[in-house]
Amino acid sequence: MKETVKCAVVSLGCPKNLVDSEEMLGRLAQSGFSLTTDLSEADAIIVNTCGFLRAAIDENLSELRRLVKYKQHGKCKAVIATGCLISRLPNFVEQTLPEVDACLGVGEWHLVPEIVAQLLGLRIKVKDASTSPVCAPRIVSTPRWYAYLKISEGCDRTCSFCVIPAIRGKQKSRPIEELVAEAKMLIEQGVREIILIAQDTTRYGVDLYGKPMLPDLLDQLAQIDGLKWLRLLYCYPTAVSDRLIETMTSHETVARYIDIPLQHSHPDILRAMGRGGDDESFTRLIERLRAAMPDIAIRTTFIVGFPGETEQHFEHLLNFVKAMKFDWLGVFTFSAEPETPAYHFPNQVPTEVAEERYHLLMTVQKEISLQKKQTFVGKTLEVVLERWNPKTGVYEARSQYEAPEIDGIVKVKGHTDDGLVGKFVNVRVVKALPYDLVAKFVSERRRKNDRQFELRTVDRI
Repeated sequence: MKETVKCAVVSLGCPKNLVDSEEMLGRLAQSGFSLTTDLSEADAIIVNTCGFLRAAIDENLSELRRLVKYKQHGKCKAVIATGCLISRLPNFVEQTLPEVDACLGVGEWHLVPEIVAQLLGLRIKVKDASTSPVCAPRIVSTPRWYAYLKISEGCDRTCSFCVIPAIRGKQKSRPIEELVAEAKMLIEQGVREIILIAQDTTRYGVDLYGKPMLPDLLDQLAQIDGLKWLRLLYCYPTAVSDRLIETMTSHETVARYIDIPLQHSHPDILRAMGRGGDDESFTRLIERLRAAMPDIAIRTTFIVGFPGETEQHFEHLLNFVKAMKFDWLGVFTFSAEPETPAYHFPNQVPTEVAEERYHLLMTVQKEISLQKKQTFVGKTLEVVLERWNPKTGVYEARSQYEAPEIDGIVKVKGHTDDGLVGKFVNVRVVKALPYDLVAKFVSERRRKNDRQFELRTVDRI
């Protein structure tokens, strides 16, 4: 390539999409393109779309409309749409926005450099990524201290409300040795927290090895030198085995945190959703997790307003949440997606009723969350400092009990920016807010005094 051609990648949607976008960045750089985050400087803009819900489709179209304006008023010569929206509605973007120059579905991201070259009239030689020990020469776009590791693609579950299997296909797990190699590469680049993601992490390996292999993968990853935290997202409730729990407890590097989307508590609604388990089995699971790891933070999500959900069903869910006292909870109102069985179910719940239930459940969770946060006051936590706000003089941080972007934060009071962003430090919690904690730095002298006090106490005992 004689002249430098700049490409920008805009990633929309979930962390799984973000990993695909990072692999696109790697392929583009490997093919000789320059990368930029300044859209006004880009010769080509690639948009990795989300198509999970109708609301997401509308948001993605709005973003595409905004981005194609760079062709009219900037130096951009090509806009390419990729990802879930294209796979879900193959001709929709082309018909709705003819200004978009090319569309590529899920799994076609490796073709992006060639398509960019064709659109810009360039001749490039694309290196075959199959010779790499990992899937692609990925360029991580998250802050340098954490990265996502996608362990499988697609899903074998048949939830009646979900379009993911239709978009991304059946589950395809990646070999353990490939994942370990990528994890080591990430840690060599400075990553200290690895977050495992998939549509269903607990089913990892069934297609490849004939049985669930998440505990085996976890065991190998947790022992890599330089790793600080290993975090689990998207665990299917009926597949969280005793072996998985035992593996989690046996490694200090495995964060005391787990994300288990339950979706509902009432057996009638769970059956209609095509989900396994019920409130009793969920209760036993949560008890097992807390017995093995008393300090574990449990995140879950629920859907309200699912077809057929009565006031009694919702009251059951409300009482279940009050009893379980989840550390983190997300609530979604049911979205009727035409390609799913639930779209055709009778007794659709009115939008205003679903919205009311959403607010009621979140109000209950807000009080629970405050109670949970108050238990941290006076305790010392190890956190990673992620942002410095010069206006407030406060660092935004996370402990092992919070996942990035979706959970609350720890607000650490400082006086100046000491260049500590990305560092792991000890802080003492001084105040609890409904979703966040407020803390102060623990000085080195104070830490030594605390340690001496602990030793003296042990000696007396």
